[in-house]
Amino acid sequence: MSITRRAMLQGTLGAAATLATGASSALAVPARALLVYDSRLPQSGALGSVYAGRVLDLAYEQVNLWRNLRNLRPGGRVIGLTSWSDYVQVRSLLEERRSRLRAEARFGRLFYWEMA
Repeated sequence: MSITRRAMLQGTLGAAATLATGASSALAVPARALLVYDSRLPQSGALGSVYAGRVLDLAYEQVNLWRNLRNLRPGGRVIGLTSWSDYVQVRSLLEERRSRLRAEARFGRLFYWEMA
C-alpha cells in the first residue's frame, strides 16, 4: 500500500482532532521535540499540560517580544497547536533558521503543525 498525500493529511488531521478533543495522550509527540502551545487557548493549553518534553508557551513569548523563539538554535523537530496568527509568526521565525514545514492541519480555530 502506498501512502498518498491525501492519506497523510487525513492522518495529521485525525491526530489534531484527537488532540483537540482531550485525548492528547493518543498523539505521539516525540520526547525530543519542542512543543509550541498557547496556554490562553483551552485545547492548546491541555496539550501543553500533559507533554513532558521541552515546551514554549506563546502567551509568554508575546510578552518578551518572541525572544526565546528568536534565540532558538536551528535543528530538531518543532510541533505546535496554535491560532493562525501565532502559527504564521512562529513559522516565519523558524524558516529564518532553515526549518521547513512538514505538516499542517486545521481543527476548528486552531492549527496543528510540524516543522523540522
